[in-house]
Amino acid sequence: MRKALPDIDKMKFGFDASALHRGKILINAQNINFGYGQTMLWAEPLNVLLTSGERVAIRGLNGSGKTTLIKIILGELEPLVGSIQRAATKAVYIDQDYSLIDNRLSVYEQAQKFNTSALQEHDIKIRLSRFLFGKDDWDKSGSALSGGEKMRLMLCCLTIGNQAPDLIILDEPTNNLDIQNIEILTAAINDYQGTLLVISHDAYFLEQVGVVQGIDLG
Repeated sequence: MRKALPDIDKMKFGFDASALHRGKILINAQNINFGYGQTMLWAEPLNVLLTSGERVAIRGLNGSGKTTLIKIILGELEPLVGSIQRAATKAVYIDQDYSLIDNRLSVYEQAQKFNTSALQEHDIKIRLSRFLFGKDDWDKSGSALSGGEKMRLMLCCLTIGNQAPDLIILDEPTNNLDIQNIEILTAAINDYQGTLLVISHDAYFLEQVGVVQGIDLG
């Protein structure tokens, strides 16, 4: 099946490695909890230690606080109890709606938005082509893209930006993707050398991208 995928080996991040040395502590959270009023989200406080280069899954049922934990890790929320230390990192959060994609922009305009390294127009279009966006797609609106197309465009934009994030967070990344786009995502993630945090119930995908540790929210 992988042999049938067009140029999948070209669909890699290909950007510079993260500047953080392997094993650097990114997140050190001790006895944290979150809630409203007197009701705490987790029955037991959480301890989370995340170091550079790790690949970790966050597991739990709906409503168990997976998204809340992500927001705490990103600094968008602060725990109500406990303490957390965060290293200065560049993080990319890829949610289920691919919110990094601006639906008001065309495919080419979206790619150009990430062009911080002054790539020429033909270079951007070459990269778009590698991620299966031909010339008939360049003027297509972001709002008209499928989930798989948004995922591929987002991966392409990250390669155009060139600077590797220290941390990539994937939220149920294989939901609503067909087999081809899951293979493309897997190949790109396996080319990434930084820290990976994944919310997913897809055991096969987690195995394919080398996730061996987990944070279980019960």
